Amino acid sequence: MPLFLSNQDQEKAITAKDAVDALENGIRQFAKGNAIRRPRVDNFIPTRRADQFFGFSSMEGGIREPGYYALRIKPDIISWPTINGMRRRVTYCSRPGLYGGLVFLFNVDNAELLAIMNDGFIQHYRVAASAAIGAKYLAKHDAKVVGIIGSGGMARSFAEAFKVVRDISKIKVFSPNREHLNHYVRDVSNKVDCEIVPAESAKDVLVGSDIIATCTNAYQPVVEGKWLEEGSHFANVTAYEVGPDLFNRITVVGLFVRRTPMSAGTLIDDDFALRIDGMTYAAGTPEERAKIPPHSAKLQSRGEDRKRFPNAVYVDCVNWETGEAYQRSSANEISTLENNSYGTLPGDAAHSAGIQGIQFASVGGRIYELAKKQGLGQELPMEMFLQDIPT
Repeated sequence: MPLFLSNQDQEKAITAKDAVDALENGIRQFAKGNAIRRPRVDNFIPTRRADQFFGFSSMEGGIREPGYYALRIKPDIISWPTINGMRRRVTYCSRPGLYGGLVFLFNVDNAELLAIMNDGFIQHYRVAASAAIGAKYLAKHDAKVVGIIGSGGMARSFAEAFKVVRDISKIKVFSPNREHLNHYVRDVSNKVDCEIVPAESAKDVLVGSDIIATCTNAYQPVVEGKWLEEGSHFANVTAYEVGPDLFNRITVVGLFVRRTPMSAGTLIDDDFALRIDGMTYAAGTPEERAKIPPHSAKLQSRGEDRKRFPNAVYVDCVNWETGEAYQRSSANEISTLENNSYGTLPGDAAHSAGIQGIQFASVGGRIYELAKKQGLGQELPMEMFLQDIPT
């Protein structure tokens, strides 16, 4: 019978190491042609309230072994207000404080529905696992200090995941919201076995850190490139958090998989455009559609991918056939994973070129296995999801 797995069930079922291992298996399969993903697409319809849209985001993908296919859907009411002088993304479902995202997990061998999951917990773990695998192959082997900007779910998952791939002794964290920062220090101290230190500023986070991560919902840069120290590894959740000055400092960009870059430049369709992080459709008047933030490359004039890292070379994080990992050529390298598309070349489509579907299939599949083993979740009647009329 299919399982319904709440965020709480998922958190009990899986560890950060489980997530990192599962995703690395999924990436390895993708590199060998045994995984597939459909790009993320966002749809927008104006609501009756000015500046708010109904947004529906979906993405999907599957892996041959152990045989999972995942579809993630995310219905939101979405807006982009300016808060404390910084433009941010604000979402809710039904009413503020509630969210409606779901992941549907299927069996590749017989097409049965295996699980329906809340998407909050797995969303944070699948992104953090990607960042950790990037750090595993690109960061200094003796990295000890992590610096994180942000105090939400992503920032918490990143702390757990980085600890999996490096022997971290200290995590420095900054958030402009002091109450959130204090909660973060308390909560993460109970989960991650290292010193958790609140920082006084974003600059303080970067100084002396071997691995740095920006984990915010900001739509403008939260760090300055001159703060990034030689030899460090950088990770970010979105491209909006980082300005060209920091991208100019990057000298090595890692790729998980060498694939043919996707191009949406010649696609002709009604109300289609590259907006925000990737491929979108939008309803409404031209004035209403103009309220949706522009594509990140246009917003910061980064152009196509090569121009985004003008001083960097692209490298393979690992040879998946031999297992040979990338070796730093200099102690001063400043590295990053091509994180706009989770380790693949994004081209113009940014996040829509990424491997999100494979992330959900890989991590979601492992969550399902572990939840079944531990007796977690709520069983649902299979008859609810099957019919005798062909479609």
